[in-house]
Amino acid sequence: YLMRESQMKKIIAAAVAAAFVAPAFAADITITGDQEFSFTDANGTVTSAIDGDFNVKASTETANGLSISADINITDDGGDDGSDSLTVAGPFGKVDMGDTSSAADKFDDRNDFGLVLGNATSAGDAAVGWDLPTLVPGLSTYISYSSEGSEDSGNAGEHTGIALQYGAGPVEVAYAQNNNEDGSKLTYVGGTVSFGGLAVSVERMDEDGADVEEQSVSASYGMGDLTLAISQQETTTADVVDSDVTAVHVHYSLGGGVTAFIENVSDDRDADADATAVGLAMTF
Repeated sequence: YLMRESQMKKIIAAAVAAAFVAPAFAADITITGDQEFSFTDANGTVTSAIDGDFNVKASTETANGLSISADINITDDGGDDGSDSLTVAGPFGKVDMGDTSSAADKFDDRNDFGLVLGNATSAGDAAVGWDLPTLVPGLSTYISYSSEGSEDSGNAGEHTGIALQYGAGPVEVAYAQNNNEDGSKLTYVGGTVSFGGLAVSVERMDEDGADVEEQSVSASYGMGDLTLAISQQETTTADVVDSDVTAVHVHYSLGGGVTAFIENVSDDRDADADATAVGLAMTF
């Protein structure tokens, strides 16, 4: 009897331990992230900054063959860094649920090379994004949706959106539109032409409800470990120019995911917005 009782305790202990251990092995877990340090001189005022985040991604597969992944993004101080999502992928394509790109945000930022300073288009996030299966070679189709009360939907608000991107050889073009519940629209048009290490891109974002337009153009050139880029972005409201920003970037890869950089921005409409940043970034 004592032997049977001892064996039973061991069996129960093993079962309890398995209950806690099994979930840890139910999914493949990867951790990635980045850390960046910089000095920025803005009209003679020098500041320093350290910025980083890490990403935890768990992936598994259901019994019927669907691929499921959970994506959690955390800042270096333990806060939420956004873009958290639960993704389901299968023959129907990929559905991203949580804090994901709206249609207008899916294929943008072609002219954003900045690690600290730069030009970027402004489009909000969505609660659900759907990458449809590829039916035509070179064509990507994406649909987004957010309800009025969607958590972490950014400034996209309640909308449905569709984005299309087509690539053929050195040319890539994209079109997207967020149709907002209030009847307004956010429209994006962009394209890139590449010649070896040289790439030229143009973008336009038009928010008709607020009568705001963003237009930008860039050229970048990669030569070995060195990347040079220059971009110019003009923002107008009701046909009045608010900003006219030129950004210049010099990035040099030191290997091992480490990049040294120098970046500068200047605004023809606001001399106080001029700034230069130097620093070091690491991705892992």
